[in-house]
Amino acid sequence: MPNPSSKKKRGAKEGLTPGRTTAAKEPGKMAELQAGDAVSPPLKKNIKKRKMRKGLKILLIGLGALLVFLVAAAEITSSSRFCNACHYMKPFYKSWQESSHRNIPCSTCHYPSGLRGTIKAKFEGLVMLGRYWTKLYLKSRPWAEISDANCLKPGCHDKRLLQGQVRFKKIIFDHQVHLTDLRRGKQLRCTSCHSQIVQGKHIIVTESTCFICHFKKSEAYPRIDDCRHCHERAALTSPRTSRYDHSSVFARGLACNQCHANTVIGRGTVPRENCFKCHFEPDRLEKINDTDLMHRQHITAHKIECDQCHLEIQHRIVRDLETIADCQACHRNTHLAQKILYTGQGGGGLSGAKPNIMLEKGLSCRACHIYHAQQGGPLLKSDTLTARAQACESCHEPGFARLAKTWEDAVSRKLAEILPVLVRAQSEVRRAPRAKSQAGLFLLREAAFNIEVVDKGKSVHNVSLSQDLLSAAYAKIREALRLCGSAYRPPPSALAAAQMPVSCANCHTGIEDIRNEIWGLSFAHRPHLINQKMACAQCHSNARRHGELIVSKSGCAPCHHGEVKKDCADCHLLQNTLYRGGTLPGWTMTQDSMSEAGVACPNCHLDGRRQVIRPQAGKCVECHEEGTRRRFEEWQKETAGLLGRLEAALAEKKKIRLSDTDKAEVDAAAKLAGWIRMEGSLGAHNFEAVRALLKRLLEKIDSLVPGQGS
Repeated sequence: MPNPSSKKKRGAKEGLTPGRTTAAKEPGKMAELQAGDAVSPPLKKNIKKRKMRKGLKILLIGLGALLVFLVAAAEITSSSRFCNACHYMKPFYKSWQESSHRNIPCSTCHYPSGLRGTIKAKFEGLVMLGRYWTKLYLKSRPWAEISDANCLKPGCHDKRLLQGQVRFKKIIFDHQVHLTDLRRGKQLRCTSCHSQIVQGKHIIVTESTCFICHFKKSEAYPRIDDCRHCHERAALTSPRTSRYDHSSVFARGLACNQCHANTVIGRGTVPRENCFKCHFEPDRLEKINDTDLMHRQHITAHKIECDQCHLEIQHRIVRDLETIADCQACHRNTHLAQKILYTGQGGGGLSGAKPNIMLEKGLSCRACHIYHAQQGGPLLKSDTLTARAQACESCHEPGFARLAKTWEDAVSRKLAEILPVLVRAQSEVRRAPRAKSQAGLFLLREAAFNIEVVDKGKSVHNVSLSQDLLSAAYAKIREALRLCGSAYRPPPSALAAAQMPVSCANCHTGIEDIRNEIWGLSFAHRPHLINQKMACAQCHSNARRHGELIVSKSGCAPCHHGEVKKDCADCHLLQNTLYRGGTLPGWTMTQDSMSEAGVACPNCHLDGRRQVIRPQAGKCVECHEEGTRRRFEEWQKETAGLLGRLEAALAEKKKIRLSDTDKAEVDAAAKLAGWIRMEGSLGAHNFEAVRALLKRLLEKIDSLVPGQGS
């Protein structure tokens, strides 16, 4: 049997009171101990250790959970998606998503590179999380500074400074001079120009910064307002980048503001109250006039947008005539008709404004009214500022003076057509019953107003609108006559508008009345533009050169040669002059013997199928003996030889110095030789007369001696 005393000793050795062994070994039964029961010190120590181990375990678990939470929170808050958590960041986040930087995390640009930047990004992300939960972010606004080092680090824009000049819209820009040199005493940063002042646009070029920096007046630093700093000559003279070729402007040395007036709007001043947006300390506000300090702190050291302090400066083409018309300084409420035409606003029967293209480019009155002002250098005196056709060629290439004359003549003819129609219509409407005449008279007053605007306003201010106004007036006259029941009907052909695109009509209004010569043929625009309603693009193209003729002579034949009864002389004037006889400048052509015999064009120029052809020597033997074939070829060969000798002699004479009279002889001979070459038959239409002409011209040119002549 076990010894009771040994159990007692063992219980004593374990620090247990006799009779308490079971309760001590089973902690769940400790509650059964009486409150007044005594506990030995060893037991207390054991219980304390157990509690400490349990508490430590809970603490370690809590710390581990907190650590996991912090790591996860740091990772989440440093991601770009977290930036979208705050509602005031949503516009910025959306603009980032739509920008070229959308694949670059926000923290890559907004925090320094390396471990330090990573830690800072994660720490500030946690701070932002706390601000979000505590709603402290509601009391502030988004603010960020991006260092140049982040923009220029490898893999980003590290080569930007080495690229030199780049193109932004229509101007040239050099990053190197803006970032490495002082600009008007200021050290700029990448974010000085690339900002987010425009809401919804991420880190775009802020053009208002450029204008403040370039055009703000300063006593210490002169303005950088020379147009050539940004607008290069190549871009202004290329048809790909400029609608108007400025080559003649550069050649004549014209100033930009001679045409483009008031392109800089605003002064960019800094109101003192703008400082109170951020500062309230008197000692800081007293330094507002220390511009170097202000810019060093706000631009170089920190990123403060220029418009936070400066009022706006705009640089743009002004299309408001009242703003750019410097004539208003002397002429108050005058030139109303000219204003209506130039601005394209006014007149009856037209919908919408149709301003002159030059107003859209901001050209002031003095762009064309240059007399008693400068015209490319010399000062021309006059009683008032006037414009002449030659003023066009101060900016445009030679030939525009003739174009202006075409406009004037075309509109003058239309005015001459419509004025008698208006007078007759007024007489007809007045004779009508009063009930019918009132509406008619109202329409006639509108028509008369349109006609007066064109007549007094000078159509050159907007030739396209002038034609539209006259066409609208003509329509109103016809409607007034219809309402009054008049039997008078104006001719339907009066004031018929050419079917031209607006881009062509802006300059070539009136072309329908122009007749030219081409390929030795007479060409009239009216039958093609108005009668046949052909588009300008069927014959001309701007793809390589403005107005280049792309139709060939053979391209005209399908229409013109299809008209069996058409007189060949209507188009082939030069060929007709050689064959039937006539006058060329300084020379009379005798009639060809076959023409005298009554041989008509179709006898040689139609084949067996009645198709128009260019006959060869074989055509002659259909009527003549076989020897005529050889004679025809000899004629053409001799003509080609004489023409070649004449052209060579003319080329040599143009290389030597001649008197003015001899130069005129050379020019006249060259013109005649050109016509013979262009006529194309090499004497077939009148061999004897052509040979005599070429021989006479050769004798005259060979007789010219350098330095002689009247």
